Amino acid sequence: MTVADQTIRRYGDASAQQLIAKATEMIPAIRAYSDQIERDRRLPPELVGQMRDAGFLHALLPRDLGGLEADPVTAARVVEEVAKGDASAGWCVMLAAQSCMFAGFMPAEDSRTIWGNGGIVAGTARPIGRAVAVDGGFDVSGRWPFASGSTHATWFAAECVIYDGDQKRVDENGNDRTKMLFVPASEVTIHDTWDTLGLRGTASNDFSIEHAFVPETRGFQVLVDKPVHPSPLYRTEPLGFINHGAQSLGVARSAIESTIEIAAKKDGWGGVKVKDLPRLQSTVAEASALVGSAANYLYEASWALWQQALEGDTDPALRATVRLATSHATKSSVQAVDMLHAILGTASVMSSSPLSRNLRDIHTASAHVMIGTMTFEASGRVLMGMDPQFPFF
Repeated sequence: MTVADQTIRRYGDASAQQLIAKATEMIPAIRAYSDQIERDRRLPPELVGQMRDAGFLHALLPRDLGGLEADPVTAARVVEEVAKGDASAGWCVMLAAQSCMFAGFMPAEDSRTIWGNGGIVAGTARPIGRAVAVDGGFDVSGRWPFASGSTHATWFAAECVIYDGDQKRVDENGNDRTKMLFVPASEVTIHDTWDTLGLRGTASNDFSIEHAFVPETRGFQVLVDKPVHPSPLYRTEPLGFINHGAQSLGVARSAIESTIEIAAKKDGWGGVKVKDLPRLQSTVAEASALVGSAANYLYEASWALWQQALEGDTDPALRATVRLATSHATKSSVQAVDMLHAILGTASVMSSSPLSRNLRDIHTASAHVMIGTMTFEASGRVLMGMDPQFPFF
């Protein structure tokens, strides 16, 4: 795909049920790559191709820009299914879908150039780069961390402070003018920095750019510019983050399934099957309740907000509830995985155990700022009648 390419990729007209079913059917194939993903610290190109062809990476992208235009709950449930197969694969689908939220803030021709023919965006929403204004655009340089999917991305989103010469550009209040700008992968250097406890296959590496030219229209100011695409998704930011909760739910469901499978085969003290131990049965039940109730809370609140968005206006309390439900889904998933890992004892401590990987992956996922303590605080503020003081509410 060239920089000027605006060919629109077509994914068919799968219903929500069909798209989720397709993700469920792919779980065994995704799991077949898990050891390779863990070892190579990246997704295999063939798996990326399969998920892209299925539309998973572009589920949230509007049809006129080359995507599936699925509703956000359907897209989240796809992430959950993929994450049940492999946490890193689910994380990369989550971030690719999340990056499609950027497409609504630029002219359609620029968005089609980036995403329209199956393009995949990695990047960082952190204004630590430098974009110097030049004729027709910006000269972009800098280095950014945590670009999930860096090894299969075709474009990179790089947030920068805008400069006029050596002077920062500021607004009427004296704040830095910033812009999220998009650079093709051919002009980006990836630094192999992602060697972590969990989510090892996400390739969330640093990347750097040296003096890349970006046209003026190929970017937008985060939290300032209004969407130019009419889709209500772009006016309802909390729905762009529900995939975080969905990814965690998928990991927890994998842990429940692995626990049941291991318990069916393992003998405990005195030759008693582990599956016959009441404490194991109780733990599986409690973990299932945690995950199931968190999923219902997340998807019901998200669907209600989506219906409001389709009608035009959204309730701030419901928007906050969706952010709360997203973070709660991750917190509940962490609790469930911790319980299951502990109850299986030595069967879960080896690095080759699926429970060991579930534990490492879920704790790494929960470290993300968008589902951390600050989202609980901000949600509570809104529910108590105050401003959230945290973005994307």
